[in-house]
Amino acid sequence: MIHPTTIALAGRPVGRVGYGTMRLTGPNALGEPDRPADLVALLRTAVDSGVGLIDTAGYYGPSVANRLVARALWPYPEELVIATKIGAARTPDGAFRPDTSPESLRTQVEQNLRDLRLDCLSLVHFRYLPDGPTPFPEAIGTMIEFHRQGLIKEIGISHVTLEQLDQAVRLTPIASIENQARFGAAEPDPVLARAAEALIPYLAYRPLENGTLLRTDGPLRRLAGEAGLAPATLALAWLLDRSPNLAVIPGTTSAGHLAENLAAIDVVLDDRLRRALTEGE
Repeated sequence: MIHPTTIALAGRPVGRVGYGTMRLTGPNALGEPDRPADLVALLRTAVDSGVGLIDTAGYYGPSVANRLVARALWPYPEELVIATKIGAARTPDGAFRPDTSPESLRTQVEQNLRDLRLDCLSLVHFRYLPDGPTPFPEAIGTMIEFHRQGLIKEIGISHVTLEQLDQAVRLTPIASIENQARFGAAEPDPVLARAAEALIPYLAYRPLENGTLLRTDGPLRRLAGEAGLAPATLALAWLLDRSPNLAVIPGTTSAGHLAENLAAIDVVLDDRLRRALTEGE
């Protein structure tokens, strides 16, 4: 089965293999990277190679990834979608904590605007974390207000359950959902099926489990070898095969790995390989 190579996101067609910026920072997505000039060059290579979606967040660094994106790509190509996230902050050990008061969310939006050198953010995902100080519907209400004020163009949600997706779409149009999905996950995310029904793009973050998925022996590595593909290429192709509304946003600091990731868009799984991959999850 041949699937579409693009999805519609923020009013534009973008390729279904995007680029996530979390790994552009220091260890644990905190602080400055060792080779910023190399990463600037890599971002330019990604866009020159056809990447139409950059997924980032103000809390990567914090601000480090966004500033690198602006340094590399501003002024941005008209066809490029830059998606960012708000709703979280970082702890000193690199963990995420909720940061969802209306005042904090506004501060995060304004910081994203400054760091990315934008007057309006094309697509902003509200990242939900449990035990935050603000109920989920109230946080979505704040996002709606930012939209009315012209600070953000499209509203997305991230790290959400099926119930939260249903709550959100009752309040406002949802441009995209960003949840984790990867080869070998114990259960498929039920949000993916609902998103497909509603024709909402689903952005799969950490699709290679930050590279750990590729370092283990198992059916993925064996089947990739038999197919003449890199394991990363096959793992991403398997995800893209699951639903035409799904895109992947792997991150990398390697031009070689970037090429392997982008190659997934051209892979068409036959029934035998699809079945072998599904049975080997």
